[in-house]
Amino acid sequence: MIENKTILIADDDLDVLESTQYMLLDEGYEVITAHNGVEAVDMYKKHNPDIAFLDIRMPLLNGYETFFNIKKHDSNAKIIFITAFSIDNKKTEKAKERGLLDLLHKPIQFEQIIKIIQKYA
Repeated sequence: MIENKTILIADDDLDVLESTQYMLLDEGYEVITAHNGVEAVDMYKKHNPDIAFLDIRMPLLNGYETFFNIKKHDSNAKIIFITAFSIDNKKTEKAKERGLLDLLHKPIQFEQIIKIIQKYA
């Protein structure tokens, strides 16, 4: 049985968000979701999850802006980027310097997410 870990998933693609949420719930995790960067920052502050998965392309605040806002609140935040697009290498390097744990490219295999949670959370 898994420890009760809380996972934040922020993605504006509702299909990705919901399918990932339901799979993680089936595995016994507590899951918090956000549809944009502002919501992700609010949910992080409210629930202090064990790990967060942030889509890079989101409305209101993109993944990079969301990452840096969360890191201002909690410098030890465990954050993984998710993207289906090319990345901004300069911003990604800056995020890595501030503690970005990993970057996953869509489509993501569910097993990848579980391995990352087990490794970092």
